[in-house]
Amino acid sequence: MRQLTADVSGKVQMTGYRSRVVTIARVLGLKGYVRNLPDGRVLIQAEGQEGDLERFLKAAKIENTMIYVREIKSEFTDANGAFEDFFKVSGENETDARIDVAADYLKELIVAVKDGFGVVATKLSAMDGRLKDISDKQDETIAEVKGGNSQLSTISAKQDSIIDAIDESRQDVVSEVQGMRSDLKDRLEERLQRIEGDVQEIKARMRPE
Repeated sequence: MRQLTADVSGKVQMTGYRSRVVTIARVLGLKGYVRNLPDGRVLIQAEGQEGDLERFLKAAKIENTMIYVREIKSEFTDANGAFEDFFKVSGENETDARIDVAADYLKELIVAVKDGFGVVATKLSAMDGRLKDISDKQDETIAEVKGGNSQLSTISAKQDSIIDAIDESRQDVVSEVQGMRSDLKDRLEERLQRIEGDVQEIKARMRPE
């Protein structure tokens, strides 16, 4: 068993740092305490296996919005088994000080939230403008498609007229063939069948899919 004495400096008082230290130490099964020093530093004494104490030191180097650990000076000595648990030592006037600090942090939080809502509102307005542009372009596209449909209808009508004309011409040829001599009729009917096949192929190609 070893004992760790750590001197922590930075933004570590009235920030919840000691509570974080207590949580980490108990998770690792360490015994000892953490307390504030008059000069703004935090003192930690912990006992446990050396490997657990080294992991504790790494975890205690906290940096976030509230806490900033600038430096940890540490020293290892032999443990004496003086502690039964890990706990936080509080000063006599800490409650009033904590209320003042909490009020300051609450003000900062309110300002941050207001600023955040302002940014969100600006982004939503910009998004609304982009959606309107997309809607306008969609309306233009629909109008173009409708115009295209009208042109397609005109083309389709012209194709139908051509097909009807082909049918009329084919019927005229059939009538003429029926009035001819039988010796020419067979040969012309054979040609007519070939023409019939060609006409059907042409009609199939002209039909819109």
